Amino acid sequence: MTQNESAIEQINLGFNEPEDRLLLKVGLADKTEVVVWITRRVCKLMWSALQTASNTLLPTATQFAAPTITTPDGKSQAVENFIQEADAQKKIARLDFKSEYVLDRQARSEAPMLAEQCMIVTIGNLPPQLELQCTNGQSVKMALTNELVHAVTSMMQLATREAGWDLLMGTDLKQVNVISATQTLH
Repeated sequence: MTQNESAIEQINLGFNEPEDRLLLKVGLADKTEVVVWITRRVCKLMWSALQTASNTLLPTATQFAAPTITTPDGKSQAVENFIQEADAQKKIARLDFKSEYVLDRQARSEAPMLAEQCMIVTIGNLPPQLELQCTNGQSVKMALTNELVHAVTSMMQLATREAGWDLLMGTDLKQVNVISATQTLH
């Protein structure tokens, strides 16, 4: 099996004080990187989108409370969901937040792109993708897994804390419309 040249090897997200923006670096398996500036507005959209996506990727307690459905082999759906969640938690526990980001990667663009929009895109039965639309007309798309959502949201929490941004980064947002970039506040 060959490794996909665009498979993500490393991600780095940090606050850049002179720019008052976050800088997202995505290191790929072909030793290149995609670099994107993320503004406070896009960060809020991205956070909300990732929270929504995480609810569809990982079984939640409310799904366990649903009526038990017996599968043909006799296992209940709740047991299957528990096994999936346990596997996802093991993968998340193996994430490496301590290693330094590899700096000798070839940039895929001359300068960092500037994200102007963020959305979750789902096509058929494929995993959802986080799409960052940039001002230069290009888009950065990342297939979302539980591990990627966990890694990016953890880095977002650290970077926005360092920035001192007063983002309402709670998971209790009721409605988020990432396509038109408006949010309903309650």
